[in-house]
Amino acid sequence: MSRLFLKVSSLLVVISLVLGSCTEEARKRLEPTPIAVGSLNQLAIIADQEIWEGPIGDSISYYFGSAYPILPQPEPLFDLKHFTPDDLQAESSRRSLKAYLIVADMLDEESATTQLIAQDLGSEKTMRARQDTSYSTNMGHDRWAKDQVIVYLFGAGEKDLARKVVTKFPSIARVMQEQYREQIDATVYLGGNNNILMNRISQLFGCRIDIPTDYKINTEEDSTLWLIRENELIVTNLLIHKLPYTDQSQFEKNSIIALRDTLGKYNVSSSLEGTYMRTNTVDLPIYTQTIQLDGSYAVETRGIWEMEGDFLAGPFVSYLILNEDKTELVYIDAFILAPGERKRNQMLYLEHIVSSFTWDVKTAN
Repeated sequence: MSRLFLKVSSLLVVISLVLGSCTEEARKRLEPTPIAVGSLNQLAIIADQEIWEGPIGDSISYYFGSAYPILPQPEPLFDLKHFTPDDLQAESSRRSLKAYLIVADMLDEESATTQLIAQDLGSEKTMRARQDTSYSTNMGHDRWAKDQVIVYLFGAGEKDLARKVVTKFPSIARVMQEQYREQIDATVYLGGNNNILMNRISQLFGCRIDIPTDYKINTEEDSTLWLIRENELIVTNLLIHKLPYTDQSQFEKNSIIALRDTLGKYNVSSSLEGTYMRTNTVDLPIYTQTIQLDGSYAVETRGIWEMEGDFLAGPFVSYLILNEDKTELVYIDAFILAPGERKRNQMLYLEHIVSSFTWDVKTAN
């Protein structure tokens, strides 16, 4: 009788443990996965304290924390936050950010960050990371939260890792910027599109730009439209202009500055009589690069504007776009006035609006 009782008791214990385990697993499955959070362009760096405080950490800060081009007062490309793996475990909220860069020397097997990367990559990729110096990055998504991106950056030794921080910065930065595109879009178009303004742009310039609902026409003259969005702290502007295409010299830096200054002189002023906007070519450099918008050749120009006759200034980014079908140019100048306010995010919002540019199929041919 006692042996039977012991067998039944043992069986009940096993069943209890199995059911308990299943219940725990079921509970974990039923727990909602958190949604990644974080401010715009925030980047969490996961690295051992020794790495972060040494030359490699300095390089990470130099590149990923470098100045956003070009603002009156420097603001970083990314807002960096550093955590060690122990920091992540100590506070769950540190695992729910949107973007992570995990950095480690894979030859340091005692490193907590190396062990974290090895766990995520698996044995085969870990072995490759220690032997193949051409293998330097891996990407993951939603490890701790939904809508989360993680880039693993690793090297075989600190010298190799330091080199890869420099060479991989451009591609990693693009991944991180893309991660925030949806957040920017949701912020910019929170109230929807201003279809009236979009139709007017189509009529005047033969193109489509997704204009947020809170923009309005400030002035409209001939082939120029000045759109504005303002509150008590920030004024954001889009100046759109159409002109004939004559030759490639129109895309040279000096020609673009001359065009911008002409438009600024005759279209943009402050409340003071006789004021007008001009490009500041002295205090900060004018930066240009060739890009494509909707498959068309364009030149992007960045710099600082100032108001002649008034104490106003701010950053701008402009785009001169070639419409080959019509031998025309469309010029879009995006600029902000935000005294005493941070300007990087506002410029990101304006860039996002211009990135929606497409030629209007109905008028492009």
